[in-house]
Amino acid sequence: MPRTCFVIMPFSTTASCTEEKWTWIFENVFKPAVEGAGLDYECRRSVATRGNIVASILEELDDAYVVLADLTDHNANVFYELGVRHSLKDRTILVAQRSNDIPFDLQAYAYHVYNYKTHEGQAALAQKLAQLLADIDANPDRPDNPVSDFLRKPSESAYVPSPPPVSTNDVAYAQSLAGPAAEGLDAPAFARRLAHRGLPQAAHTVLRLTRSELRPLMKKELDTMNQREVPTSIQTKQIPALAQEYITSVEPLIRKIEQFVLTSIEEGWLAGTRLGLQLAGDWISLTERRSSGHVIRFAQGVPALLAWRLLILIGAKALAEEAFELLGIVIREPIEVEEYSERFSNRSFLQRRDLFYPEAFLGHANYPIKYIAELWKDETHLHEFFASQEDYHLAVAKFLITVALAAPPNESGHPLYPGYRLMPQARRAMSSLCSRWPHQ
Repeated sequence: MPRTCFVIMPFSTTASCTEEKWTWIFENVFKPAVEGAGLDYECRRSVATRGNIVASILEELDDAYVVLADLTDHNANVFYELGVRHSLKDRTILVAQRSNDIPFDLQAYAYHVYNYKTHEGQAALAQKLAQLLADIDANPDRPDNPVSDFLRKPSESAYVPSPPPVSTNDVAYAQSLAGPAAEGLDAPAFARRLAHRGLPQAAHTVLRLTRSELRPLMKKELDTMNQREVPTSIQTKQIPALAQEYITSVEPLIRKIEQFVLTSIEEGWLAGTRLGLQLAGDWISLTERRSSGHVIRFAQGVPALLAWRLLILIGAKALAEEAFELLGIVIREPIEVEEYSERFSNRSFLQRRDLFYPEAFLGHANYPIKYIAELWKDETHLHEFFASQEDYHLAVAKFLITVALAAPPNESGHPLYPGYRLMPQARRAMSSLCSRWPHQ
């Protein structure tokens, strides 16, 4: 018997769509996508009936295996029904036609921005819903809303007892890696505990809690930086020092995240490694989203630069540990990014050639490579993960060479050049890779 996916969405005309258009979206976009996922779902929405329609909707919200909520235009009925569902059960998927229709309280949870007006947009939504529904089948009891995260107690059957505390600094698995909640957190020890427990849902909870703390902090920092005054003309030699002032403002927000993810790689913990990719996508989105008011490129480029930094550190550490499965993840897995057009892209690190070019990185291509090379001196937490400065430079150079070799040429036939020749230890890295794979 098919399971129900109940759709809560506007019925009457809103700012974006007429009543007829909402019906069309349900019949021609949502319903085919859900029922075409091949996972035995019946997709339906509430219909006008005699009697108490509220009672009928509440029954649907309680009975449905999955609820799909369209938050476009901040419709009051939709938000009421979503609140009811969150108080009852998990397994809810959020969508909207624009990212700013997702309220701040829910931005820490997975959502998808869709475009119903094009075949490509409809196909992207269908693919995303199929992925999310499959993920729900794989993890049906995973908390996915604030009520579950902060109020609802796990059932006895789902309860996994925590080991006795080993010190006064021990923390629960629901812990943010940023903001006031992360103060005093030993991020490497925290990652090791989670990896040893083998609880993949823990990484999802950590990701949500980190996002809820980090997004507003980063946005506030960007807003502050964009209020600075910059010289009307800047000489090339002034760029590194000026850019570093902006980068330094945001770096403290991500240090515990880097420690957590790099420790996850040491432990071979897949879920903790993927958390790094997901946060990198968030940071790239902050750079690429449409912004209003005065925007300074030095400020706006910082989140993408820090994402690039995190991805390089993940790849370098995976190579140093010979964790080739994790290396493949950082290179080839799609990174979800909300772009300037307010649509999502799902390109892999190899496909994001723009991450290696000056527009994303504040001026000239050699500056970001120099920034990465000098991290060893400036970020002492990296000393926990690489034995020496030479080992750090070697691992980074190897990763950049690997990326250059793995990336296909672009449309004009030009290969990817991510600046590996500018790294210390570049010759040694090339020699090491060639001796390891002499026939490639």
